[in-house]
Amino acid sequence: MMNSLYANTLNEMEKLWKRRRTKGSLLLTLLVPAAAAMLLSALQTNAGVLGSLGSSLPLMMLSLFTFAPLPVVLFMAAADSFSGEAAARTIKLVLVRPIARTKVFASKVLAIAVYVAVLLAALWIASVISGLFVPKANVAGSLLESAIAYTAAFVPMMAVGLMAVFVAQCFSNTTGAMTLSLLIYAAAKLLPFVLPQVSVWSVFSYTDWHVLWIGNAVSAVKLLSSFFLLLAYCIMAYTAGWIVFDRKQW
Repeated sequence: MMNSLYANTLNEMEKLWKRRRTKGSLLLTLLVPAAAAMLLSALQTNAGVLGSLGSSLPLMMLSLFTFAPLPVVLFMAAADSFSGEAAARTIKLVLVRPIARTKVFASKVLAIAVYVAVLLAALWIASVISGLFVPKANVAGSLLESAIAYTAAFVPMMAVGLMAVFVAQCFSNTTGAMTLSLLIYAAAKLLPFVLPQVSVWSVFSYTDWHVLWIGNAVSAVKLLSSFFLLLAYCIMAYTAGWIVFDRKQW
Protein backbone atom coordinates (compact mmCIF):
# COMPACT_ATOMS: atom_id res chain seq x y z
CA MET A 1 0.00 0.00 0.00
CA MET A 2 1.02 3.61 -0.61
CA ASN A 3 0.56 4.38 3.10
CA SER A 4 3.40 2.02 4.03
CA LEU A 5 5.68 3.55 1.40
CA TYR A 6 4.88 7.06 2.60
CA ALA A 7 5.34 6.14 6.27
CA ASN A 8 8.66 4.41 5.66
CA THR A 9 9.89 7.30 3.52
CA LEU A 10 9.19 9.67 6.41
CA ASN A 11 11.03 7.25 8.70
CA GLU A 12 14.05 7.18 6.39
CA MET A 13 14.04 10.97 6.11
CA GLU A 14 13.97 11.26 9.90
CA LYS A 15 16.90 8.85 10.25
CA LEU A 16 18.81 10.78 7.59
CA TRP A 17 18.15 14.10 9.32
CA LYS A 18 19.29 12.82 12.73
CA ARG A 19 22.76 12.04 11.40
CA ARG A 20 25.36 14.70 12.18
CA ARG A 21 26.75 14.40 8.67
CA THR A 22 23.42 15.57 7.27
CA LYS A 23 23.26 18.65 9.46
CA GLY A 24 26.92 19.37 8.78
CA SER A 25 26.38 19.16 5.02
CA LEU A 26 23.42 21.52 5.23
CA LEU A 27 25.41 23.97 7.34
CA LEU A 28 28.27 23.87 4.83
CA THR A 29 25.80 24.51 2.01
CA LEU A 30 24.61 27.65 3.77
CA LEU A 31 28.00 28.96 4.90
CA VAL A 32 30.08 28.59 1.70
CA PRO A 33 28.00 31.05 -0.40
CA ALA A 34 28.08 33.56 2.47
CA ALA A 35 31.87 33.22 2.73
CA ALA A 36 32.24 33.62 -1.05
CA ALA A 37 30.09 36.77 -0.99
CA MET A 38 32.19 38.23 1.85
CA LEU A 39 35.36 37.51 -0.11
CA LEU A 40 34.01 39.19 -3.23
CA SER A 41 32.87 42.18 -1.21
CA ALA A 42 36.30 42.54 0.41
CA LEU A 43 38.16 42.46 -2.90
CA GLN A 44 36.86 45.67 -4.42
CA THR A 45 39.99 46.66 -6.32
CA ASN A 46 38.24 45.78 -9.59
CA ALA A 47 34.58 46.54 -8.97
CA GLY A 48 33.42 45.83 -12.52
CA VAL A 49 34.74 42.29 -12.63
CA LEU A 50 33.74 41.55 -9.06
CA GLY A 51 30.25 42.88 -9.66
CA SER A 52 29.88 40.47 -12.53
CA LEU A 53 31.13 37.62 -10.35
CA GLY A 54 28.64 38.57 -7.67
CA SER A 55 25.81 38.40 -10.19
CA SER A 56 26.80 34.85 -11.14
CA LEU A 57 27.41 33.70 -7.56
CA PRO A 58 24.52 31.16 -7.58
CA LEU A 59 25.88 29.53 -10.74
CA MET A 60 29.44 29.57 -9.42
CA MET A 61 28.31 27.84 -6.23
CA LEU A 62 26.32 25.28 -8.20
CA SER A 63 29.30 24.40 -10.40
CA LEU A 64 31.51 24.09 -7.32
CA PHE A 65 29.10 21.92 -5.33
CA THR A 66 28.10 19.60 -8.18
CA PHE A 67 31.76 18.92 -8.94
CA ALA A 68 32.70 17.52 -5.53
CA PRO A 69 30.77 18.35 -2.32
CA LEU A 70 27.33 17.14 -3.44
CA PRO A 71 28.57 13.82 -4.90
CA VAL A 72 30.54 13.16 -1.70
CA VAL A 73 27.46 13.95 0.40
CA LEU A 74 25.45 11.52 -1.72
CA PHE A 75 28.10 8.83 -1.26
CA MET A 76 27.85 9.30 2.50
CA ALA A 77 24.04 9.25 2.49
CA ALA A 78 23.92 6.06 0.41
CA ALA A 79 26.59 4.38 2.53
CA ASP A 80 24.81 5.28 5.78
CA SER A 81 21.36 4.22 4.53
CA PHE A 82 22.47 0.81 3.25
CA SER A 83 25.97 -0.27 4.32
CA GLY A 84 25.76 1.53 7.66
CA GLU A 85 22.45 -0.05 8.60
CA ALA A 86 23.74 -3.45 7.51
CA ALA A 87 26.76 -3.05 9.80
CA ALA A 88 24.58 -1.88 12.70
CA ARG A 89 22.04 -4.63 11.92
CA THR A 90 19.22 -2.08 12.15
CA ILE A 91 18.11 -2.97 8.61
CA LYS A 92 16.56 -6.14 10.05
CA LEU A 93 14.18 -4.03 12.14
CA VAL A 94 12.77 -2.55 8.93
CA LEU A 95 12.58 -5.83 7.05
CA VAL A 96 10.49 -7.54 9.74
CA ARG A 97 7.79 -4.91 9.39
CA PRO A 98 4.74 -5.60 7.17
CA ILE A 99 6.26 -3.82 4.18
CA ALA A 100 7.72 -5.32 1.00
CA ARG A 101 11.43 -5.05 0.32
CA THR A 102 10.58 -3.18 -2.88
CA LYS A 103 9.01 -0.41 -0.84
CA VAL A 104 11.81 -0.42 1.73
CA PHE A 105 14.32 0.15 -1.05
CA ALA A 106 12.10 2.76 -2.74
CA SER A 107 11.64 4.67 0.52
CA LYS A 108 15.39 4.85 1.09
CA VAL A 109 15.94 6.16 -2.44
CA LEU A 110 13.10 8.67 -2.05
CA ALA A 111 14.64 9.95 1.19
CA ILE A 112 17.95 10.51 -0.63
CA ALA A 113 16.10 12.24 -3.49
CA VAL A 114 14.43 14.62 -1.02
CA TYR A 115 17.83 15.20 0.58
CA VAL A 116 19.32 16.18 -2.79
CA ALA A 117 16.41 18.52 -3.52
CA VAL A 118 16.69 20.19 -0.10
CA LEU A 119 20.45 20.72 -0.46
CA LEU A 120 20.06 22.22 -3.94
CA ALA A 121 17.23 24.48 -2.77
CA ALA A 122 19.22 25.58 0.30
CA LEU A 123 22.29 26.28 -1.84
CA TRP A 124 20.25 28.34 -4.32
CA ILE A 125 18.54 30.40 -1.61
CA ALA A 126 21.81 30.96 0.28
CA SER A 127 23.64 31.93 -2.93
CA VAL A 128 20.93 34.36 -4.06
CA ILE A 129 20.71 36.04 -0.65
CA SER A 130 24.52 36.20 -0.33
CA GLY A 131 24.82 37.64 -3.83
CA LEU A 132 22.55 40.54 -2.87
CA PHE A 133 25.23 41.76 -0.46
CA VAL A 134 27.95 41.88 -3.13
CA PRO A 135 28.28 45.50 -4.32
CA LYS A 136 27.15 46.16 -7.91
CA ALA A 137 25.97 42.58 -8.34
CA ASN A 138 22.71 41.98 -10.20
CA VAL A 139 21.59 38.62 -8.83
CA ALA A 140 17.92 39.41 -9.41
CA GLY A 141 18.56 39.78 -13.14
CA SER A 142 19.69 36.14 -13.43
CA LEU A 143 17.22 34.72 -10.92
CA LEU A 144 15.19 32.69 -13.43
CA GLU A 145 18.30 31.38 -15.18
CA SER A 146 19.85 30.19 -11.92
CA ALA A 147 16.57 28.59 -10.82
CA ILE A 148 16.43 26.61 -14.07
CA ALA A 149 20.07 25.55 -13.68
CA TYR A 150 19.50 24.33 -10.10
CA THR A 151 16.40 22.41 -11.15
CA ALA A 152 18.31 20.78 -14.01
CA ALA A 153 21.18 19.85 -11.65
CA PHE A 154 18.85 17.53 -9.72
CA VAL A 155 18.83 14.97 -12.57
CA PRO A 156 22.60 14.22 -12.77
CA MET A 157 22.94 14.42 -8.98
CA MET A 158 20.20 11.83 -8.62
CA ALA A 159 21.92 9.63 -11.20
CA VAL A 160 25.16 9.85 -9.20
CA GLY A 161 23.23 9.11 -6.00
CA LEU A 162 21.63 5.98 -7.50
CA MET A 163 25.04 4.76 -8.64
CA ALA A 164 26.24 5.23 -5.05
CA VAL A 165 23.21 3.28 -3.79
CA PHE A 166 24.15 0.37 -6.05
CA VAL A 167 27.79 0.43 -4.88
CA ALA A 168 26.66 0.54 -1.24
CA GLN A 169 24.90 -2.82 -1.72
CA CYS A 170 28.30 -4.49 -2.15
CA PHE A 171 29.50 -3.65 1.38
CA SER A 172 28.39 -4.21 4.93
CA ASN A 173 30.29 -1.19 6.27
CA THR A 174 30.30 2.50 5.37
CA THR A 175 34.08 2.78 5.01
CA GLY A 176 34.27 0.27 2.17
CA ALA A 177 31.26 1.77 0.37
CA MET A 178 32.61 5.31 0.69
CA THR A 179 36.12 4.34 -0.42
CA LEU A 180 34.95 2.50 -3.54
CA SER A 181 32.48 5.26 -4.45
CA LEU A 182 35.20 7.91 -4.17
CA LEU A 183 37.66 5.83 -6.19
CA ILE A 184 35.10 5.22 -8.95
CA TYR A 185 34.21 8.92 -9.04
CA ALA A 186 37.83 10.07 -9.15
CA ALA A 187 38.71 7.55 -11.87
CA ALA A 188 35.64 8.52 -13.91
CA LYS A 189 36.59 12.19 -13.68
CA LEU A 190 40.21 11.54 -14.73
CA LEU A 191 39.52 8.96 -17.47
CA PRO A 192 38.28 11.49 -20.08
CA PHE A 193 41.71 13.13 -20.03
CA VAL A 194 43.13 9.83 -21.32
CA LEU A 195 40.15 8.70 -23.40
CA PRO A 196 38.09 11.80 -24.31
CA GLN A 197 35.41 9.73 -26.08
CA VAL A 198 34.46 8.13 -22.75
CA SER A 199 33.06 11.41 -21.43
CA VAL A 200 30.05 11.18 -23.75
CA TRP A 201 28.84 7.97 -22.07
CA SER A 202 30.02 8.48 -18.50
CA VAL A 203 27.31 9.63 -16.10
CA PHE A 204 29.97 11.32 -13.98
CA SER A 205 30.81 13.63 -16.88
CA TYR A 206 27.36 15.21 -16.59
CA THR A 207 27.68 16.65 -13.09
CA ASP A 208 27.86 20.10 -14.74
CA TRP A 209 24.86 19.38 -16.98
CA HIS A 210 23.18 22.52 -15.69
CA VAL A 211 25.63 24.61 -17.74
CA LEU A 212 23.87 23.45 -20.91
CA TRP A 213 20.67 25.06 -19.68
CA ILE A 214 22.22 28.50 -19.31
CA GLY A 215 21.45 30.76 -22.27
CA ASN A 216 20.55 29.35 -25.67
CA ALA A 217 23.89 27.87 -26.70
CA VAL A 218 22.63 24.27 -26.80
CA SER A 219 19.75 23.01 -28.91
CA ALA A 220 16.66 21.42 -27.39
CA VAL A 221 17.49 18.17 -29.20
CA LYS A 222 20.86 17.88 -27.43
CA LEU A 223 19.30 18.68 -24.08
CA LEU A 224 16.65 16.03 -24.65
CA SER A 225 19.15 13.37 -25.73
CA SER A 226 21.39 14.00 -22.71
CA PHE A 227 18.32 13.94 -20.46
CA PHE A 228 17.30 10.51 -21.73
CA LEU A 229 20.88 9.28 -21.22
CA LEU A 230 20.81 10.41 -17.59
CA LEU A 231 17.33 8.95 -17.17
CA ALA A 232 18.58 5.62 -18.53
CA TYR A 233 21.42 5.66 -15.99
CA CYS A 234 18.91 6.36 -13.21
CA ILE A 235 16.68 3.48 -14.29
CA MET A 236 19.58 1.02 -14.66
CA ALA A 237 21.20 1.99 -11.35
CA TYR A 238 17.88 1.86 -9.50
CA THR A 239 16.98 -1.53 -10.98
CA ALA A 240 20.41 -3.01 -10.28
CA GLY A 241 20.38 -1.69 -6.72
CA TRP A 242 16.87 -3.01 -6.10
CA ILE A 243 17.74 -6.49 -7.43
CA VAL A 244 20.76 -6.75 -5.14
CA PHE A 245 18.77 -5.41 -2.17
CA ASP A 246 15.89 -7.81 -2.81
CA ARG A 247 18.13 -10.87 -3.04
CA LYS A 248 20.54 -9.99 -0.25
CA GLN A 249 20.57 -12.09 2.90
CA TRP A 250 20.60 -9.75 5.90
